[in-house]
Amino acid sequence: RSEVSIGGFGENASQRTLVLLDGHRINANDLSQVNWYSIPLYLVDSIEVIRGGQSAAYGNHAVGGVIKINTIRPSIEPAGSVEVSGGSFDSFQGRAALSQWVGGVGFTLHGERSESNGFRQNGDHETTAGGLRLDWGKGDTWKAYLSWNLANSEFGLPGDLNASEIVLNRRQSNEPSNRGEEKASHGRSGFSMELAEDWAIEGRVGYLDRDVKATMPSMSFLSDTVYETFSLSPCILHESEHSISSFGLDYYRDRLVAVTNYADSSLRRRTLGAFASTSRSLSADWLWNSSMRIESAKTSGNYDGTVLNEIEAEEWAGSLGLVRQLGDGNRAYGALRRFYRYPATDEILVFFPGYSLNPLLLPESGFEVELGVDWNWENLVFGGRLFRQWMKDEIIYDSASFANLNLDATNRLGLDFTLQWQVSDAIESGLRYEYVRAELDGGSYDGSKVPLVPESLLRLYANFDLSDDLRMNWGSSYVGKSFAGGDFANSSFKVEDYWLHDLSLDYQFGDRTTIFGGIENLFDEDFLSTAFGSGLYPGAGRSGKVGLRYSF
Repeated sequence: RSEVSIGGFGENASQRTLVLLDGHRINANDLSQVNWYSIPLYLVDSIEVIRGGQSAAYGNHAVGGVIKINTIRPSIEPAGSVEVSGGSFDSFQGRAALSQWVGGVGFTLHGERSESNGFRQNGDHETTAGGLRLDWGKGDTWKAYLSWNLANSEFGLPGDLNASEIVLNRRQSNEPSNRGEEKASHGRSGFSMELAEDWAIEGRVGYLDRDVKATMPSMSFLSDTVYETFSLSPCILHESEHSISSFGLDYYRDRLVAVTNYADSSLRRRTLGAFASTSRSLSADWLWNSSMRIESAKTSGNYDGTVLNEIEAEEWAGSLGLVRQLGDGNRAYGALRRFYRYPATDEILVFFPGYSLNPLLLPESGFEVELGVDWNWENLVFGGRLFRQWMKDEIIYDSASFANLNLDATNRLGLDFTLQWQVSDAIESGLRYEYVRAELDGGSYDGSKVPLVPESLLRLYANFDLSDDLRMNWGSSYVGKSFAGGDFANSSFKVEDYWLHDLSLDYQFGDRTTIFGGIENLFDEDFLSTAFGSGLYPGAGRSGKVGLRYSF
């Protein structure tokens, strides 16, 4: 259950990064993590990372950025692949897929099995997943698809360690019997159709059902939580010689039912958003774009037999951007944005003095200014941006009061850039650097750094074509220091910085077969993946794998 973070957010960073699969939101409406194993890897065509507060275009959660995962349509000719791999910690992964068009319908069938004992005691996991996708429409006049994925996962919950325990044995667990299980079913459908020469309509309908069980003897806790999400997103598009515009709605109905050995609860949220966006050419060199969204959210439910008060909230987001084309694919751009995020359902739920939904916990919102440039110099490709973000009412968990609350203000100053260098026909290298200074502004924590936000992140890589059939890939990643989770006063220790290195080889054996292998954490670096208070979570040590892929 890896947590992603974009834009300098620490605790609950995944609540501020929107993840879309073919335009369908897969973030939960509570603080639980995205189950990445439920994403059909064979169908992934591209992954796009859009940085910055993108609420105007995409709605809730899009505070730090958006991860858009787009899947492929089947090719005209039958195609497929079979892949198996194994490695450290008794890991195994196998996947297979087949796709082709039969008459006017495209079929894609895929399946996957993944298992590992994990680096730590009780860190094992196993997942079985599969699905079917149907496509209609081969031309540009209309297209439609229907996709259904199933994924069943079982995993250990090894928990945290203290500093002495990590020195003694970083692979141990104090919670060897804590277990989790998840069953997910995700249906997605969509269509696009031309209405006239300049007009088109498209829409998406989605249904997500997750059943997550936790058995935690160390806390005398048992839970069975069912998540159910229905979504509907119609949109009208207009394209002319000088502009592209879209107008649409996003409707989500979320339901969470939790049964535990302490109390049962049911929480419901309905959100309805209306948006409009346009991109217009002002001249041959200048492009202007803008987006606007208004959205309302209603949250209600019951807890342990108590009917909870209903909470209603309304928010808005907007963006204005200007792009200057500089020729040969080069450009400079700037943007001003307003963004927001509603509290998660388990952030807004309070237990003292009685069960209720907290009307005083406000949505977090803010403004962002961004300046960037994309430039090509022969064999070099550069892209970078500078941004400043001002937020109010950012939501944190305050351990002193055992409640979630709004901060007065926070601000972030950031710089990130990528550089790609085609050294020769056989060598490609590059880097990505991110710097974020995230600080609390005002209140009792004035001037403190936001916990779990390293100021610097760096990724270096180089790819070498050693022959026509053999490629070697090398990479190194640096993660800077940060304060531990919950340390808003910056009075405790810092999570130390670290370097990780990886190496992989791919050998093309004939036209259809690839033998591959790799090593992660090449030098077996000891590091902490995260920390909350005195609870430390050790990162995985060195691991390797080898595999075989056959495609046709």
